[in-house]
Amino acid sequence: MTKPIRWGIIGTGMIAGIFAEGLGKASRSTKQAVGSRSQAKASAFAAKYGFPKAHGSYEALFADPEVDAVYISTPHTNHHAETLAALRAGKHVLVEKPMAVMVAEAEEMVAAAKKAGKVLLEAFMYRTHPQTRKIESLLKSGAIGVVRTVRSCFTFGLGDSPNIRLDPKLRGGALFDVGCYCINASRMAAGGEPDQIVSTSRVEPQTGVDVNLAASLRFRSGALAHFDVGIRSAYSGSLEILGSEGRIVVPNPWKPDAKRTSFTLEEKGKPAEEIVISDGGDIYALEADHLADVIGGAATTISGEQGIGNTKVLETIWRQIHG
Repeated sequence: MTKPIRWGIIGTGMIAGIFAEGLGKASRSTKQAVGSRSQAKASAFAAKYGFPKAHGSYEALFADPEVDAVYISTPHTNHHAETLAALRAGKHVLVEKPMAVMVAEAEEMVAAAKKAGKVLLEAFMYRTHPQTRKIESLLKSGAIGVVRTVRSCFTFGLGDSPNIRLDPKLRGGALFDVGCYCINASRMAAGGEPDQIVSTSRVEPQTGVDVNLAASLRFRSGALAHFDVGIRSAYSGSLEILGSEGRIVVPNPWKPDAKRTSFTLEEKGKPAEEIVISDGGDIYALEADHLADVIGGAATTISGEQGIGNTKVLETIWRQIHG
């Protein structure tokens, strides 16, 4: 497309603000409108982040003819209904991860996007950064041979303030909040879907959500993946991919820096090499512009169809935790 994508945002929480800041750095995207269930919140968000229009309902934003694409940053359990509403209104959709909480929901969202002829992407922003694209390229070229094992982690300390991440009715907990990253990266590295999923977790009695979780995935290729996530821990975030002929070690996989980030490539018979990505760009600006590229016909690795695969793993582990 030659014209910039005009973005609308529903939800005015922290991640919506981060995405709005990223939009200001995008080259093929512009800020157009904000929608909230409260006109006051929408107006305050629009004024803070420079959106020309503020709507006091999601429905009003979906009906806005000057909005081309909608970023959905509401709680996990709302993604399904709001994505369907946006698609019915003729909007392209970037829905925050996880795309859905159940496989049936994800499948319905993908079917609706196809029916509407619109793009539906799951907002794994790290996948649009040049660091991740370089890793994918190395894996496809066979630089480390056949992938045997994937190890990843993503933990942080949430604190005790009221937070939707601590509400089990909204799929709060480590699995849906940060486990989705590790699952996505494991599937990316293994190049397929798991046929065996085993997990263990600690559910916090006072909140009823999983605050620490570890899981192992076995893929049809024979690759194994292990990950641990948590929301009551010190921060950690890493990705290691071991192949038959080498390995890739990524110290900052989930939020690579816009100016400089790096990872290590170890190939059999060669010295370890630091792969540096300079001026890769803001991950949120990149994902916004990526949607514009996909509308124009470019390929994507964060499609709704890929989201179904991630949701299958999430739902399986959720049922292992909660029965």
